[in-house]
Amino acid sequence: MRYVVLVFLFAAHHCVSSPPSRSNAAHERTDVGAPTSEEVSKRYYVFNSRGVTFFEAWRLCQSVGHRLATITNQNDTRSVEAAIQASSNSKGPWWIAGTDLGNEGVFVWISTNQPVGFRTGYSDYAPNQPDNAGGNEHCLEIGHDGGTWNDAACDAKHRYICEHGG
Repeated sequence: MRYVVLVFLFAAHHCVSSPPSRSNAAHERTDVGAPTSEEVSKRYYVFNSRGVTFFEAWRLCQSVGHRLATITNQNDTRSVEAAIQASSNSKGPWWIAGTDLGNEGVFVWISTNQPVGFRTGYSDYAPNQPDNAGGNEHCLEIGHDGGTWNDAACDAKHRYICEHGG
């Protein structure tokens, strides 16, 4: 197996390679992190080896001590984009932690139980999204059409992004 683990700190402006902490040996992962507005570092891990459903992605992130990625500000967006670009496959989509299964149209980060945009109002939906096309799109993906968010059917098979820290 090949593991690529990169840590990019925007404040330091350099890359550092290090061995993975705990990981699922069946996956390649790439991580990149940046201090958030609270100056707490998040690292993002892009898992590209196979497609899984939203809830499988959520469980797989938990199984390696991480959580499905939340994106709460522009720094997070830049860090996720950098992790994707550093990964073995930069063509999306990937699962991130948003879902509206509990209340249609009200997305919550399943990893933190906070509403999308909590405290900051930040979101990065693609134009005209989320749209719940077909009445069956309740989970958020990134990279469907560029780097923005889209709602998709939770049972679709996508790669996924985990985070650690923050």
